[in-house]
Amino acid sequence: MNLNVARLRPVLLALFAAVSDPASGQIVEEQVRGIREICNRIDSGKLASAKVAYEGESEPITATCTIFREGDSVVKIHLSWGGDHFASDEYFYYAGGKLIFVYASDGSWRFTGDTLANGESETLDEVVEHRVYVVDGKVIRHLEKAVQSTRPEQLKTLLSKAENAPGKNSERAGTLVGHGQALWGVRTREDLGKALLPEP
Repeated sequence: MNLNVARLRPVLLALFAAVSDPASGQIVEEQVRGIREICNRIDSGKLASAKVAYEGESEPITATCTIFREGDSVVKIHLSWGGDHFASDEYFYYAGGKLIFVYASDGSWRFTGDTLANGESETLDEVVEHRVYVVDGKVIRHLEKAVQSTRPEQLKTLLSKAENAPGKNSERAGTLVGHGQALWGVRTREDLGKALLPEP
């Protein structure tokens, strides 16, 4: 399937055209529908891919970045990374060279302070999913769903039953948008390290 910009022009024009009332609910709904359409086209297309791996030297972080292209254009990036107590799978979608959507699944765990019958320390696992819709670098919609359990095998079922709600963690949404913009230019291990751990 050809995902070139020419074929996507009508949708892109709807997404990025200036509007008199950008806060209008109807406008946002139209933009979200357009973004979903582009993402569906990307996911159903045949894309070339290349991987870049990173392992931190001073930070306990490992990462794999898979870059998907349609022709010469980057249309999707999958970042899988984590450290001692967290892991994240982040998917970034692009159209016309611009970030339009992010899906992220963030996992973390901590000790509860209780002891199990077998003598091991009990842990609480949490998964938070983020769906971030972006137009011209600005978040127009951020949805979250979060579940936690002391039984990790239950998390998938709990997520399937949970509903998306308006996102509360705007800082995380901003970080994800920043990742998506920084990853656009990743080509080497060094590039990936700078995108994940930017210098202050």
